[in-house]
Amino acid sequence: MGNRKRKFVIKDLMVPEFMVQEGREVFLAETEESGKSELQVQLKSEENLCIANVDKKKTELLFLQEGKAKSLYKGVDHMIFEKKEGNHWKLHLIEMKGSVGEEKWVEIKGKFRASYLVAQALAGMLELNISETVMYTTYERVEFVHSETMPTARHGRLGVLQVRMEDVWNGKRFALNFGERISFDHIPIKMERTEGGILTGQLKA
Repeated sequence: MGNRKRKFVIKDLMVPEFMVQEGREVFLAETEESGKSELQVQLKSEENLCIANVDKKKTELLFLQEGKAKSLYKGVDHMIFEKKEGNHWKLHLIEMKGSVGEEKWVEIKGKFRASYLVAQALAGMLELNISETVMYTTYERVEFVHSETMPTARHGRLGVLQVRMEDVWNGKRFALNFGERISFDHIPIKMERTEGGILTGQLKA
């Protein structure tokens, strides 16, 4: 697909402002009262495609199974396709949180998996070759303590290799289940709270 056709699909066939062209600097914001956040993203490319507030833009793939267990109808907050050489694109999936615990981390991983499938669908439509994927979680506090409401979380499953959640969070052994466990880079981004109560941070990709 040529660049002209891609621009036509984005401008004339997609919902207005669904996906926008961005330069090296991208400003992303989470406006929910429960955790207002602002993230300054610095990219190496001048030609990038951004979907801000993905979770509010009806990106659900209705042929996927419903149900909380598989978490296929919840997405991350932001998605960026960063232009690399040729038709290679680096995918950035960004989830913004205030605090992260064990149950929240399970939910976030579900969002990453669902959003990766959505990104692959969009990439196929626009004929973008995703050559690299990085996932990020912004946070103010993180604490992995076994939940009192999830007794099975306190002990490992027999015959299954156990991985410390802290190691997964820090990106050392981060993987998502697609029938086989596929590894991705995960980068936690520490945010600072302003006097106005807004969490702010920077991402240099």
